[in-house]
Amino acid sequence: MISGKEFVKKIKNENSELFDQSRSNVRRFFASNPSKEHMIEHFTGRMVNEAMNMKAIAAEVASAPASMDVTELELLTKQAQDEAKHFRMVKEVIEHISGKTVDVAEAFAAESASPQAKGAGLLDKYEASSDPAALAAYQLVAEGRAEAVWNEMSECVEDQFISSRYAAIAKDEGFHANIGGWKLEKLVEGSAELQNRILTMVSQMRLDLLEISNKNTAISV
Repeated sequence: MISGKEFVKKIKNENSELFDQSRSNVRRFFASNPSKEHMIEHFTGRMVNEAMNMKAIAAEVASAPASMDVTELELLTKQAQDEAKHFRMVKEVIEHISGKTVDVAEAFAAESASPQAKGAGLLDKYEASSDPAALAAYQLVAEGRAEAVWNEMSECVEDQFISSRYAAIAKDEGFHANIGGWKLEKLVEGSAELQNRILTMVSQMRLDLLEISNKNTAISV
């Protein structure tokens, strides 16, 4: 068994391969010069993903027990607000690309009828709403990967309107990953059993996220 700080450091170090592959997928996607229609479809999925994250984190805040550490409550509230901001910013990017106002209800219905792979879907798979350690692991791994992906997109897109927004989102995602690391460090301290369970979970989570990355950046032919 290792300390909570060492445990989080270990997960961060082992995330590097997933993050590198995800960045590579993003570069390949944009180098393929995707059509405007493909870009709109791609970012509609990302918009919905941000909304899913917003609702999931907001639900954590709404159901927080009175005993929750006030610092954690404040951090989660900040994350929920960030996710709402990301939802709005990606919506603006879609409108910038399409030149049309996004009908959010219509976009959600279309995405629901033909859903893209989304990282936020893992919140249900790993029962993060009822498992604080799973939520912290999701934040550390999935939000950390999101930081890498949004950063890469900001560098791949020449349009400054889009690039500046993606850089801002990336910065927030890094903050969210740090929230997960902070929480996980506390939860696993002194528990070999929990450390082993989370390591097994994180290993599968990385495979899930890589599959999502591969599907999301598939080149239209």
